[in-house]
Amino acid sequence: MNMKKILFIGLISPFLAQAQDDILDARNNFNIGQSVTVTGIVTNGNEFGSIRYIQDLTAGVAIYPGSNWNDWEEPVVGDIITVTGVLTEFNGLLEVGPDLSAVEIISSGNTLPAPQIISPDEASELYEGLLVQVNSSFFDNGGATITGNSTYNYSSGGEQGAVFIRSSNSLVGSILPISPVDVIGIMSQFSFDGTGGYQLLPRDAADFVLGSTINLTSAVVQTNMTQEGFTLSWTTDQSGTTEVQYGLTPALGMTANIAGNTQNHNIALSGLEAGSIYYAKAISTNGVDIAESNILPYATVSQSSGSIVVYFNKPVDTSVATIEEAINLGNNLNDTIAEYINRAQYTLDAMVYNINDQTIVSAINDAYDRGVQIRYIAQGTNLNAGVEQFNENIPVWFRTDDNGSGMHNKIAIIDADYADLATVIGGSCNWTTENLNNDYNNTIIFQDQSLARGYRIEFEEMWGSNTMTPNGLDSKFGPNKSVNTPKKYLIGGAPIEVYFSPSDNTTQAILTTVMSANTNLEFALLAFTRDDLGAAVIDRHNDFFTNVRGIIEQTSGTGNEYEILIEQGVEVYSHQGVTGQIHHKYAIVDHSNLDSNPTVLTGSHNWSASAETVNDENTMVIHDARIANLFYQEFYARLVDLDAIGVGELLPSDLMIYPNPSEGNVTIDLSNFNSLNKFEILITDAFGRIIKNISNAGTDRIQLDLSDLNSGMYILTVSDNSRIKLSQPLIIQ
Repeated sequence: MNMKKILFIGLISPFLAQAQDDILDARNNFNIGQSVTVTGIVTNGNEFGSIRYIQDLTAGVAIYPGSNWNDWEEPVVGDIITVTGVLTEFNGLLEVGPDLSAVEIISSGNTLPAPQIISPDEASELYEGLLVQVNSSFFDNGGATITGNSTYNYSSGGEQGAVFIRSSNSLVGSILPISPVDVIGIMSQFSFDGTGGYQLLPRDAADFVLGSTINLTSAVVQTNMTQEGFTLSWTTDQSGTTEVQYGLTPALGMTANIAGNTQNHNIALSGLEAGSIYYAKAISTNGVDIAESNILPYATVSQSSGSIVVYFNKPVDTSVATIEEAINLGNNLNDTIAEYINRAQYTLDAMVYNINDQTIVSAINDAYDRGVQIRYIAQGTNLNAGVEQFNENIPVWFRTDDNGSGMHNKIAIIDADYADLATVIGGSCNWTTENLNNDYNNTIIFQDQSLARGYRIEFEEMWGSNTMTPNGLDSKFGPNKSVNTPKKYLIGGAPIEVYFSPSDNTTQAILTTVMSANTNLEFALLAFTRDDLGAAVIDRHNDFFTNVRGIIEQTSGTGNEYEILIEQGVEVYSHQGVTGQIHHKYAIVDHSNLDSNPTVLTGSHNWSASAETVNDENTMVIHDARIANLFYQEFYARLVDLDAIGVGELLPSDLMIYPNPSEGNVTIDLSNFNSLNKFEILITDAFGRIIKNISNAGTDRIQLDLSDLNSGMYILTVSDNSRIKLSQPLIIQ
C-alpha cells in the first residue's frame, strides 16, 4: 500500500466509526432522497463557492449546504468533517445537501491525500469527488486570460479533458498555462442528462505544476500578416532557441529557426500560400529542456476582394452616418441572403440554428439542382420546418441534445476554395420568418477565402468529416470541440478576430473589446446575464471619458444584468413591450474616435453563461471605422425608437475645437446643438490629470486662454447634464 495512503488511513480512521456509511457505501447503496452520514477530509475552500468536496479512503462526494454556510461552521481545507444530509443530484454530480441535518468538524489542519494520477479518458464516476492529477497537459487556449465560469479544454497523451473555473476562483484574471503542466483538481461532473461531462476543478495556481526549467510565458502572437506569410512571437522564462514547426496540416512537416538564445522570440514565415490555414508550433530549448506551444492554426491574407457588407432588417438613422449610409432591407433580407446563395457555384456549407423561410429554402434547393455540393447543420430540437422541404439528397446533420440553445450559429460558407467567390454570411439572424421580418437583426457578409476556410474548419468539426457524409463518431458539438480555427484575419485591410464557443474563450474576447473603449461603448443584446461582462460595462461607465449606452431585450429573469446596470447609473434601456425582439448580439466601441480603434463585435453569442460554456456560437470582432459607424446608425435608430434621444445630447459633430493645434487661444463651439445650456468642460493631460474644469457654462461658444499650458497633447471633454460625453484631442503648440 502507498505510504501516503497509510498516513491518510491513520488520519481519519478513528472517526470512521462515527459515520453511518463510508462514502463509497453512500454512493453505491443509497438512493437520491435518502439520508446518509459520511466522514472525510475537505479538499477545497471557497474557490467553488459554497460547495465542499470531501473524500475518505473509498471515494469522494460533494457537500452542498445551499448558497452559504450560515447555518453551520464553515469547513476549510484540511478539516475532517462528519456530515449528515439527504443525497441529491445536480446535473450528474452526486451531492449531500442542501438538506443537511448535521455538520461536525472533527479536526483541522490535516494533510491532504496525494492526488490520484489518471488520464483524461479515465475521468468517470469512479473518481468523482476525488483529488486527481493529469500529467503533461496542453491547454488549447494556453496564454488566454482566465475568465470565471468558463471551461478550458486540454490534451494529454492524445486524450482530451476539461477544467472548469468558477468566478470565485483566484485563478480568474491569471494566464492559462502555455507550456505543458501537470493539472491537479477535484473531479466533478456537469451534464444535463447525467452522462459524461466530467471536468477537473483546479483550486488555485498551485494546481498547475510546470514540468520544465524553460517555459513559455506568453501565448504565441501572430503579426505582420500578408498573402505570403506572417510573424510568430512568444516569450520564455529562460533564454532558449527560436524554432517554429509548421505546415498545411497538423502534421506540420516544415521548420524555421533563428540562431542564438533569447527570451523574446520572433520568427517570420515566408513563401506561404495566400488565403490558406497553416498549423504551427513554437519551440524553445534550453539544454535538454524543451518549451513548446500547442499546435495552433494561423491564416494568411487572401487574394479575395475583402469586401464587407452589412445589412439590417429595421430602420437605421443615416443622420449620424460619417462614411456611408447603413442599409435597411426591411422584409427583403431573405431575398438578399437567397441572392448570395444563388451565386454559389461549387460548395455551400450552412450551420443555422433554425430555418423556415421559403425564399431561402428555394435558393438552397436551386443550388443543389445546379450541382452545388451542399452540407447543412441545424439544431435538432427546433422545428426547422425548412429542412423538411430540402431536396431529400441534401445531407443534413443535427445537434440533437437540448443543452442551452445547442447549435446556435447563423452561418453560410460559399465556395471556400475559390478566392474570387469565397463568401461567409454571418450575424445574428436566423433564417426564420420571425427573425428575418419581425425581430431586430443584422447580417454581415464577407468576401474572403481565408475566413471561409476558417469557418469551414469549424463546420467540419461538427460535421465530423471533410466529406459529403457526416461522421457521428467524430462529430463534436459544444464543450467537446477543440481550438482548431485561426483567431486572426486581415480582410480588406481590416483586422478581424473570430471566436467559436465554447472552445475559444469568447467571453474574454468580449471583455477585451469592452475594456478597450476610450470614448464610446454601445451595445444591443437579446440576453445579458454574465456578471464579469456587467462589471466591465460598469467599469467603462465609471471612466469619465467613456460614454456608455445599451439596449437589452430580456431585462428580467435569473442573473440578468439589467437592474444591476441601472443601479450603477449606466444608461441602459429595456426593449420590453416593443413589437419585435432585439435579437442582436453586438457592441460598438469608439465609433466617434478614429484614433481609438473603432470596433464592432457581432455574431450569435449572447452575453450569457450558456453561450460561453454549452452552445455552438461564433463571434466576430471587426476593427474598422466604417463598420462601427454602420452599426452606430442602427443603434442610434433604436434609441430614437425608445425616446432615448433628448434635449442635451451631444453628437460627434456637435463638438468643434478650433484652432487645433493651437498656440493657446481656443474656441469650443457647440452651436450645432442650440438647445444645450448646461455642461462641463474638462481638460486633462496625457496622464489623466485634470488641468482645467469649467462647469455650468451658459453659452454654446466658449473661448479659453490656454497659453499657460505646456506644449503637448491634451484631452478636452464636454459632458452634459445627462452624462453624455464627447472627447477630442487638443494639441497646444
